[in-house]
Amino acid sequence: MNKAKIGAIGENDVMLIFKAIGVDVFPVEKVDQASEILNKLVKSGYGIIFITESLAKNLDEQIKKYLSLPLPSIVVLPGLKERNDYAIELLRKSIIKAVGVDVMKEK
Repeated sequence: MNKAKIGAIGENDVMLIFKAIGVDVFPVEKVDQASEILNKLVKSGYGIIFITESLAKNLDEQIKKYLSLPLPSIVVLPGLKERNDYAIELLRKSIIKAVGVDVMKEK
């Protein structure tokens, strides 16, 4: 059985965590670099791709294109720097798609 390759794209300080657990890391600071790497990882058959929120927000259209596919599974992580709630909104949309209800809806 083949194991899915796992990759992580993001700022260098966050990538150190993933490197420590054996994930293939791709540290970047610029969105255009992240876009190229994301395309390369998808074409290379990565099953799980982690990407930091600060980069993912600017790659929204590209990420949404891949979300309709069975693989890869793209996981957006809140960053250590600024937070923009992109990761939470993406998670909310995934939950609504899966269960049909907004379980994260505020009262």
